[in-house]
Formats: sequence, C-alpha cells, structure tokens
Amino acid sequence: MAAHHLVRRILGTAALALALIPTAARATDVQVHGLFDVAIAERGRAFDQNLLTRGDSPFDGFGLRLSVDGTVNERVQFFSQVVMHDASQHQLYVDGAYVMFTPSAAHDMHLLAGKVPWLIGTWAPRTYSNVNPLIGQPLMYQYHSSLVWYVTPFSADMLLGAAGTGQYGVNYFGSPMSRGMVMVDDSYWDVGATLTGSLRPLEYAVGMVAGTPGWGSTAQDENSGKSVLARVGFAPVPALRVGVSGAYGPYLNDAVNPSLPQGKTATDFHQVLAMADAELLLGHVELRMEGAHNTWETPFVGDLDVTSGYAELKYTFGFGAFVAGRYDALRFSEITNSGGVSRPWDNDVTRLETGVGYRFDRAAVAKLVFQQTELDRPGMTPENPRYSMVAGQLSIKF
Repeated sequence: MAAHHLVRRILGTAALALALIPTAARATDVQVHGLFDVAIAERGRAFDQNLLTRGDSPFDGFGLRLSVDGTVNERVQFFSQVVMHDASQHQLYVDGAYVMFTPSAAHDMHLLAGKVPWLIGTWAPRTYSNVNPLIGQPLMYQYHSSLVWYVTPFSADMLLGAAGTGQYGVNYFGSPMSRGMVMVDDSYWDVGATLTGSLRPLEYAVGMVAGTPGWGSTAQDENSGKSVLARVGFAPVPALRVGVSGAYGPYLNDAVNPSLPQGKTATDFHQVLAMADAELLLGHVELRMEGAHNTWETPFVGDLDVTSGYAELKYTFGFGAFVAGRYDALRFSEITNSGGVSRPWDNDVTRLETGVGYRFDRAAVAKLVFQQTELDRPGMTPENPRYSMVAGQLSIKF
C-alpha cells in the first residue's frame, strides 16, 4: 500500500507539470527541471533539531523538488516549485508559485506576485541542496521557538514551562500542539508582492506579504494586517556584498481576540525583525555571514527577543572537492517567572556543522558532514546536552 501510495504521488507530480505546459503553450520558453536528493543520516535527537515546519528535513532519506518555469513574453515569466518528502505532513506541497513582470529589459527591476521567496536576508537563493555547501540550514531560518501564532501564553511561567518544545510540538497545556515559529521560516514562503532590482552598486527589494517571516499566511489570512519587508544592499565589486533588511507586521491569529486585554486585537502585536548580511568571495574562498534581531510583541509576557547569527566558510579545490563549515547561534532574551527568577524564555541553541564535498559536474554533488547542536537548559538535567550526527547527501540536478 505504501509503495502504491508513493507511485500515485509521483504520477500526480508529473501530471501537474504536464498540465501546466499546455496552459503556457504561447510561451517562448518552458522548462521542466528538478532537484533530487538522497541522504543517509543518523536518527535521533540530533536529527530532530533539523525538522522543518511540515515535518520534513534536509536530512531525509530522499527528496524531490520539481520546477516548471516559463517565459510568456519578454516582460512576463512564471516560476513554480513542488516538493515531495515522505516525512512531510503533506508529502507533496507547493513551495513557490509566482509571476515575475519586468517593465523594461534595459533595467534590472522586477515585480513578483504570488507565493514568493523571502526577500530579506541572503539565504533563500542558497537553500537548494546543490548550492548549500552543507546539508543543514542556519538556525535563524529553520529552528522552531516555543511561541506559536494561534495561542498566546498568559504568563511567564506558562511560556517557560514550554521551553525547548518548539521543534517537537509546543506544549502550553500538557499536550503537544504545532511546532513553534521560526525567525524567518525558509521552508514556508508567503503570498504577496515584491519589487526587486538594482542600480549598481546598490541592490533593493521591498514588498508586502499576508503573514510574517515567522509564520506565512498562504491560505485564509490569519488577521486583517499585512507585513512590510525590505532589503538594501551594496555591492561595490563582484567579490564583496553587504546589506541590511527587515520586516514588520502582525503575527497573531484573530482567533485569540476574545482572550486579549480589553481594547486590544491581534493586529496590535507584531513581529519586528532586523537583519544584516555580508559576503566575501576571494578566489577559492567564500565567506558569508548573517545576523538578526527579532522581537515578538505579546499581550501578557511583554516583548520576547531573540538574536541569531552565523558565519559560513567554504574553500574549493581545483579538482572539484571542497571543505566547508558553519558556526551558528540562537539566543533568547530573559523573562522573570512568578518566583522572581529570570532566565531565557526558550533554550539557547549553538550549532556547528562541518563537512567535505565533491562536485562531479554541474549536475551532481556529494557531501559528508558532521553536525553538533548544543542546547542550554538552565535547571534541567543534563543542563547542556549536545546532540551529534554524521550524514551524507547526494544531490542531482536534472
């Protein structure tokens, strides 16, 4: 039955791609391409720290990403991505689907509308397995906090009691709910419109989406508000690129309105995010860094802050092999419980991932990595557990 179900899923994916082609028959160019991953990873707590919103992971045994892109005319293009992971709650889901309008071929300016990639930060173009020099993703784009968008904690004790449950199912009331919010959930793009482009050496992007970076609203709106996002970059030479970006918008679901203080609604509480990025490319060396400070405004516990940053280094040898490493940290602000004790509102996280890889050609790359994730759990035993695993991945672009 499982094999039969998998075959039906694969056929459904292929049928979707084929169905899109006739509708774009007038297009000058239609491309169907994909990315196939095979991975071997140890199961356990280390693996669990890498789970994404839908329950899948970059370390899953296999993954398939199918894209259908097309050019309708010189000004209009469309892009779509469908992802299949057996571990996902939905197994088959739409990762992105948007139209891009270019007013003039002489200028680098584009309007995107639909389910669009996050324009903040610089990770989105490198999320793909054939581009990512490692297997895991930076914590600010993947790790789930113990705060959700549809229930608000009524006290510091309630929130502190759920610390560390974000990756498994936030636990406010004695039983797990959904996974918590990420600072910028790269596995869950949002619906909206963005304007991107450049006036060298400047880069710019501005847009509005239905949800927030921590929780995209891709179906019915969670509330009546919208989030505004923007990034400004500076690239004086091809080897150097720096930028700042941010987002601001309400994140709570309207369903919490009856439980809020009098005169307050879900749209009064926002996710406020500020980010900075830098990239340096010198010959065989690639150095990339990002930092972020995020605030979730809450009605009963005040502002909940979290700061994150990573540094990623890659060195490529002339014969196709490379080595890479990423040091990553996530730090939560302190709140005070009913006993007068202050501690971070969620468990601080530190991660180190290192690896080696070999690019056979443009289409195939293999990687072997070691990842260690350390949690800081004050007052618990063990207080600072470290979860480690070794994993390998083969990524094939077709």
